[in-house]
Amino acid sequence: MKTRLNPALKVALFRPMRATRCLVRSCWRSERGVAAIEFAIVVPFVLLVLAGIIQFGFVLFLQSHVADIARDTARRVAVGEFEQAEAVQFAQNSLLNWGVTYTVAVTLPDPDVVVQISLPMSQAALIDLLGVFQSGTLTATVTARGE
Repeated sequence: MKTRLNPALKVALFRPMRATRCLVRSCWRSERGVAAIEFAIVVPFVLLVLAGIIQFGFVLFLQSHVADIARDTARRVAVGEFEQAEAVQFAQNSLLNWGVTYTVAVTLPDPDVVVQISLPMSQAALIDLLGVFQSGTLTATVTARGE
């Protein structure tokens, strides 16, 4: 059996709760500006990840380019096309347009040819991304058997 409350008592008990509930609901229902706030929170992280991807991509591309030049220089010295001074000049000219200070070393221990090209990581980096690429050296070393 159900017990029924007096209607007057019911109104007196539940009216304050209903008014508070309506006030809370109206505040929580309004979603104006939520997308802007979420965007402002997420954008710095997205930009940081994007900058990291670009930075790592450029450093890997530069490493590949330096290794290709070192390999080409070592091959040309190994087949007798260049002498040691000419090989250093060839490598410097091939790398000149990058605007980076490279160190090129060509050694001719018999019968191998060793070409080493290096540059500081601080110059290899496009941007200073949390100081990750500010120390160390990017180096490509190639050894070729002389013919």
